[in-house]
Amino acid sequence: MSSISSITKAVSGLAAAQKGLQVTGHNLSNVNTEGYTRQQLLQSESDYLVIGNRGSRYLQVGLGVTQDEIRQIRNELADKRLRTENSVLTYYQTQNSTIAEIEAILDEPYGEGVTKLLNNFWSQTQKLNTTPNGVEERQSFISAANVLIKKINDISDSLDKFQANTNKEVISSVNRINQIIEGIKEYNDIISRAEVNGDNANDYRDQRNNLLDELSEYGKVTYHEEVGSKVVVKFENHLVVDGPFTATMNLEEAEAKSVFVKPVWSDTNSDVYRFDETVTSVKGNDTGKLKALLISRGNNYVTEDTKWEDIAFNDNFSVDEPGNSFIIPKIQKMLSDFTGVLVETVNSCFDGTGIGSHEGKAGVPVFVPILSTQEYEAAKKNLETVLNDPASTEDQKETAQQAYEKAANKAMTTGNIQVNPELLANGGYNKLGTVSTEGASNNVGDSSKVTEFLSEWGKTREWYSDRSEKGAPNYKKVSITSFYSEFVTDIGTDGSNYSAVAKSRQTSILNIQNERQAMGGVSQDEEFANMLKYQYAYNASARMITMLDTIINKM
Repeated sequence: MSSISSITKAVSGLAAAQKGLQVTGHNLSNVNTEGYTRQQLLQSESDYLVIGNRGSRYLQVGLGVTQDEIRQIRNELADKRLRTENSVLTYYQTQNSTIAEIEAILDEPYGEGVTKLLNNFWSQTQKLNTTPNGVEERQSFISAANVLIKKINDISDSLDKFQANTNKEVISSVNRINQIIEGIKEYNDIISRAEVNGDNANDYRDQRNNLLDELSEYGKVTYHEEVGSKVVVKFENHLVVDGPFTATMNLEEAEAKSVFVKPVWSDTNSDVYRFDETVTSVKGNDTGKLKALLISRGNNYVTEDTKWEDIAFNDNFSVDEPGNSFIIPKIQKMLSDFTGVLVETVNSCFDGTGIGSHEGKAGVPVFVPILSTQEYEAAKKNLETVLNDPASTEDQKETAQQAYEKAANKAMTTGNIQVNPELLANGGYNKLGTVSTEGASNNVGDSSKVTEFLSEWGKTREWYSDRSEKGAPNYKKVSITSFYSEFVTDIGTDGSNYSAVAKSRQTSILNIQNERQAMGGVSQDEEFANMLKYQYAYNASARMITMLDTIINKM
């Protein structure tokens, strides 16, 4: 019996060493597998058999080795810290990418951006002021205006396309989030079944942990594991996985008649995000790629009817308040406001008469809508009739001019403005209204209208002075060029801030990942050492069995 018992002990050692070799080999084969956590075989002495006693001391015989479990060497605290930091990192990375794309669209300050074209337009206007009746000067002015407004239109179109592409990314992100939620629920079921007999489904747990890591990229994730090896998960404080229950996201219109979509919860039909407060690190709501994409995109395209309160989260504060506005819509509307002032200033100053074949006749507006409206066409026709009617009074002319300007400004939104085709046609430069209607008539060399424009161009003007408009940007008193310069600078500053936060969070995540890797990562040197240890143990047990077998045969 003692011989058989000895063989049993040796067999337990052989089996334990073999399992240790299997675990070590599994670790080595997954050394480069993303998300893999090092596994370890836990062994302990088997219970002792009491065969008698000597006084107060028991006489015991060991029964070999017991394989307790194959466990993961994982730092759960580091996991939670990393997922918290990860959601913040992806938020600022997404915002930084948005600003970088906008800067590329603006092509400032070293490319062929609006700033360079404004300077060229200013330069051509000065030349026109010197020789207002010069053919080359008039054509160069019209050409500079044409290049400038085309660039602004291109920027507006590019921003619209960027919004549309961001909307596609929102849809893709929501679909992936839903897949992750369903995936976690499936792994919950698999792990629960696999561990019902007390084993550890370590590889499945790695896959579930990978999904939790990925989910944290899209938003704030909280979770805990319950009895039965299933995790209960919340995404942005909404329960998404709990046993057999899952809540995914559906997509609905971001607002009435919008082509953009927003995510809503499938179980409550409530919005995943309610943008009614500022998003800042102080409030701790600056989390996740999905929220960042929605903030970058906005709820709709900017039109002539868009108000600042539509762009602000909390319209009791300005859109200039950090984290209080949709990014692309804010930039689109500020660009639209700038363009509106630019166009109105040019058109209102160059409202004199023409020269040459158009001498004595009212000049045509420099800028007109690309796509016209009935209101604009009616106001335009009425203005032409009044101006060309010798019987019209000055009051009638002024009233018609004001009605035209109002209709034109409403029709000429960014992206829908062009230099008047009449000016671009052959001989169209004659229709540029540079001759003042006051003073000596038919003075084709008159430069007073050009001088007036140069004065208006360099004059400081009030921007956003109507403080009753909810959510409007902060009040400014700057010239046209200074407004655009500050506009570009503010975008660059936002980008720098986002980049700085992203770099800081990236450093934190790298530290946590190193901490996690130090505990749960696979070290080839360490695993090779374990392999030798288990190999020696295996050989020793095998020799023990061989020796006992020989003894039994001889007996």
